[in-house]
Amino acid sequence: MILTRSVWNLLVSLPSSARPWALVKSWLALAILVLSGAPLCCGQGTYTAASCNRSDVSAVINGPTHTAVNGDVIIIPTTGSPCTWTSGITINGKGIDITGTGTPNIGGGTIGAGSPSTTLIMTGTAPFFSFTGLSYGQTAKVELLTMSGSGGANYSETATISFSGTCNSSGCANIRVDNINWVSGTWDGPIADGGFVITNNVFGVVDHTTSSWANTAGVGGAGPPLVDLSYSAWQGVGSYGDNSFASADTMGTAEALYIENNSLNGDRATDNDVSPAGGIGGDRDVCRFNTVVNLNGSGLCSGHGTTWNMARGQRQLEAYYNTITCGASGAADCNVGNGLAGGTGMFLSNHFIAASGYGFNAGVALDILRLSGDPLGIWGYCDGTQPYDQSPFTSTSECLDQPGTGPGLLMNTGASPQPVLVSTGSPGWPNPALDPVYEAGEYATGGGGLNAGAEGNTTHIVANSEYYTEVSTSAQSSPTSPFNGTTGTGYGTLANRPTTCTTGVGYWATDQGSWNTYNSTQEGELFDEIRALHIPSPA
Repeated sequence: MILTRSVWNLLVSLPSSARPWALVKSWLALAILVLSGAPLCCGQGTYTAASCNRSDVSAVINGPTHTAVNGDVIIIPTTGSPCTWTSGITINGKGIDITGTGTPNIGGGTIGAGSPSTTLIMTGTAPFFSFTGLSYGQTAKVELLTMSGSGGANYSETATISFSGTCNSSGCANIRVDNINWVSGTWDGPIADGGFVITNNVFGVVDHTTSSWANTAGVGGAGPPLVDLSYSAWQGVGSYGDNSFASADTMGTAEALYIENNSLNGDRATDNDVSPAGGIGGDRDVCRFNTVVNLNGSGLCSGHGTTWNMARGQRQLEAYYNTITCGASGAADCNVGNGLAGGTGMFLSNHFIAASGYGFNAGVALDILRLSGDPLGIWGYCDGTQPYDQSPFTSTSECLDQPGTGPGLLMNTGASPQPVLVSTGSPGWPNPALDPVYEAGEYATGGGGLNAGAEGNTTHIVANSEYYTEVSTSAQSSPTSPFNGTTGTGYGTLANRPTTCTTGVGYWATDQGSWNTYNSTQEGELFDEIRALHIPSPA
């Protein structure tokens, strides 16, 4: 046995009569460490790669120069910048911080990336960095880099950065992506069917990034979102997002992925149809304080519902204090600001700006894609012929996972030959709780304005039941005007909240709360008659 200096100093400082017992205890402690597999040395540290070349960066992550451990900071210098990579780096089971150099943007007063000095160019077919096997208690970060896809082939990659983890009942690993500048025009083709960042089963934040999509590659479609995210095995249970749909809402907590303070041009903030290896479905996201110009697709913050593949769709979306502009550069899609195709959501104080000749049809569109012509996969149409929808079936019956529904019975989507309820072993309606969607405080300037706060595209999504929308884009001037508490929602100071309300209606009190440490003028609490929702920033 070799005594460490700390153990030796302890021994010589003790009375001679106590040293034998102290030595025995030190042996026992060492034996416990060895048997438990606990590390005996090599704590976390900061390591700088010799250059920004892939081989040098890999050398301080996966060896031979250094093999990274949890908590390490890996610095990618400007030496050699810009550096062209033909393949990416996989980091398995370790939470480390990979950072370039430069000046970051921080805080709520700034939008988009700062000024990264280190530039990486990808011409291969994999993300620059793929984190796999992350677990609760670990934190993984990628920060302060300029990333270019110049020279990459169309559809060659699914992402530039990827995170995949395993959750448990205590939570998930945390990630952060910040101050990344994706070079405009270089990613339109390479990640056309992917996302700039893709995640599964991790919490955290993607903030202060700059991204764009203009379809210069002519590949069609809505283009890649900033973040494509899933929680396929919420709390480590099930697959395809099943347990996310069987578990309670987590709005107002850090149990989601936050997308905030990003600058977007032509691309969307969120989607949920591409995931790292290991699963897809059941996304829960918070989309706030972002700025987008040249809006396209189905809205800034949106995603797929349960429809065209095995995965369950959107489970929960919070979108607030975003600034959404369309028509700034000619023809643009001004249909809706945000979209929800499943589960529940809150859409609060988003600002819509339309250029002259343009306008928004709605602040948020609520859709059931199984009523449309979308490919249907295993689920079929919501028409009363499938066992997964409310029965007996009528024109107002609920469809599986539709907007305005919350936690229900746990399903096993992966069962053969078709999904079943875990409780019965047979296909069936999961009987979810009513979980209304709320929209309030949305307003528009310029152009044709905002025609409606929220709109359901079907009789299955019922106003003042599955969703509550603002009765006016104007703030409350008294406790009875413009919102009198009978239907829909209103917003303004707490003093002007109606004194009596119909069960279910909502009021967004914009002068309440202390959760926004970035900008104290942008806060609020949503009251749905008897409850206040406190929306904090994640740690």
